Amino acid sequence: MKSNYAFLNDHFPALAGMGSLAEDYLYTDGNSCLIKLGLFGETMVNLMMALDGVIPPEGENTHANRIKTLKREGLIPAAIDDIFYALRKARNRAVHEGYDGFDDAVILLEMAYKLGVWFMQVYGDWQYEPGGFELPKQQHHTEAVRYGKKTKAQLKQQQQQEAAEKAQLVSQLEEKEALITALQKDLRQGLAATPATLQQRARQAKTAIDHLNLSEAETRYLIDTQLGKVGWEADSVRLTYANGVRPEKGRNLAIAEWPTDSTVSKTGYADYALFVSTALVGIIEAKRSAIDIPAVIDYQCKSYAQAVKESDAAYVINNWDGYKAPFLFATNGRKYLKQLETKSGIWFRDARNEANIPRALQGWMSPEGMMELLATDIAAANTALKTMPANFLTDTNGLNLRPYQIEAITAAETAIIQGQEKILLSMATGTGKTRTMLGLIYRLLKTGRFKRVLFLVDRSALGEQAQDVFREVKLEDLMTLDEIYNIKNLDDRDIDRETKIHVATVQSLVKRILYNDADTIPAVSDYDLIVVDDAVILGLN
Repeated sequence: MKSNYAFLNDHFPALAGMGSLAEDYLYTDGNSCLIKLGLFGETMVNLMMALDGVIPPEGENTHANRIKTLKREGLIPAAIDDIFYALRKARNRAVHEGYDGFDDAVILLEMAYKLGVWFMQVYGDWQYEPGGFELPKQQHHTEAVRYGKKTKAQLKQQQQQEAAEKAQLVSQLEEKEALITALQKDLRQGLAATPATLQQRARQAKTAIDHLNLSEAETRYLIDTQLGKVGWEADSVRLTYANGVRPEKGRNLAIAEWPTDSTVSKTGYADYALFVSTALVGIIEAKRSAIDIPAVIDYQCKSYAQAVKESDAAYVINNWDGYKAPFLFATNGRKYLKQLETKSGIWFRDARNEANIPRALQGWMSPEGMMELLATDIAAANTALKTMPANFLTDTNGLNLRPYQIEAITAAETAIIQGQEKILLSMATGTGKTRTMLGLIYRLLKTGRFKRVLFLVDRSALGEQAQDVFREVKLEDLMTLDEIYNIKNLDDRDIDRETKIHVATVQSLVKRILYNDADTIPAVSDYDLIVVDDAVILGLN
């Protein structure tokens, strides 16, 4: 059978050889297959650096840091970054733990092929049209055929033939390994790349993404990784209902293929059911990239949440007008893009209120974030906000706000109560924006309307000014905000559950989200209110 990666031979022979070798190892040595696929991704990154003349990262010139460098140049879109990460993590696990998962290898083999197609369309032939992936066939005979009724002479002859075939296979693998080793010494050898400027290449990298059509299995594989980074145990191959996985105290499980009584699909299985300990808190449906995502929530997710089996009643924590799971999610694994709004991102609906409509999120909620959202009574908090006295706002020993500042706070609170998510307060320089924000933040936290605030600035000097105000200005009972609540400052990278306010720069947040190659990333539920100093207030819940 011809290798799926043969299309790379004329332009990028090293990649073609690695892909072909990974196919050869699929059925006989899963560990080597995963290692070769990881090497495929690493070599591709090295080729990108070389072909576009990108300066290697300062400090540690690692595979992860080279990916970060290429992302900053706009050469690696988010969807491609996810695939590189999946290949790198699988390779690390194979190298350091001896892992040889066949199911992972099958999924990653096709995913790497699609990565190769994208690479060809960006660096090789911009008009290339792929022929499609075909899983390599396993070459073997059953035991009955091999060792059925035979004479000793026939059996000996067959064993000799099998030994010869094995030796030939080993020889072929060794030849491929040697060829790849030689090609790696000079990655430019045999290359036929299309010349382009960095700007042209970056545009083509985004254009080629439109042809990246991941299967549902591949989408789930990427979702597993994304969920894992925000605190869920997720593995849609092994952590499945069919494999006997059930909710457990002390574990945050995303259990795949959870059965329901729904009739909207052939099986009635939800792609994932989310459990915090033994509490059913959410349903996730994963789809291919071409599917309209919000419609999936309105059709499948709603049905699954309403059709939880009676036998699973012990996991249901409440019933919200027929919904037995409060939070519904649908995604195709692609990062949210405004221009592809309904065909990208993670779409979410809080089913506890029928008036809530699906909306796009930039990432996944953590288990802790979901439990906090469940514990938040927004209607009660809004009522408390309306009735909270405003005496401390005008106290001459405290904030001592002027009428226009109080009007700004009132207008912002009214918009939040009405469900508005984006609010702009426009105030001239020197009119006390930070003090106004201090009063608003305190009221929102005290009434429980928001649990955790991110105060975002575009440079450290503004952050330090805000911190000084939080430490010095008296609010109630002659106490400052810093004395009332746990505040994390510019030097603090991570938050904890007790944190109420986190002051950070835009640059540090970008690093934590876009250029983070760690096993954990911030969850969208870490903050439910973002104040961008001198710009915008965003209410996220």
